[in-house]
Amino acid sequence: MILDTVERLPLYAHLIPGAEAIAAAFAAADPAAAPCEVREKRYATKPDAQRRYEVHDHTIDLMIARNGAEIIHICSLDGMEPAEELKDDGRKLNGPIHGSAVQLDAGYFCAIFPAEAHAVGGQVNGEAGEIDKWVVKVRL
Repeated sequence: MILDTVERLPLYAHLIPGAEAIAAAFAAADPAAAPCEVREKRYATKPDAQRRYEVHDHTIDLMIARNGAEIIHICSLDGMEPAEELKDDGRKLNGPIHGSAVQLDAGYFCAIFPAEAHAVGGQVNGEAGEIDKWVVKVRL
């Protein structure tokens, strides 16, 4: 997992294919200019009891926050139970929210690599909020 400012995203081109073009597309607010799939997401953050983990096998989830903030938990797959297959790559997992927590704020990105279980949409300081972000699906 990498957490850094959007301005520094191009520095990770050796780890994230297309990082420079993705950063340029984000700066231009033009998802169609990105070299891979971009999903524009906006949702209310949730208490931990309503969140679920997921994991991907061949995709980096590159989340770039436009507005708002959320907590993202990352954990190992130990003790996690597969729940359902995702249509594009990976699966949802059942298990309690645990592991390392990071806060994704506007102007930052979080890159989550294959085999890293992650639960997004957590409330910051336990308070309801909203996140507006791009989720860029970087296939490896």
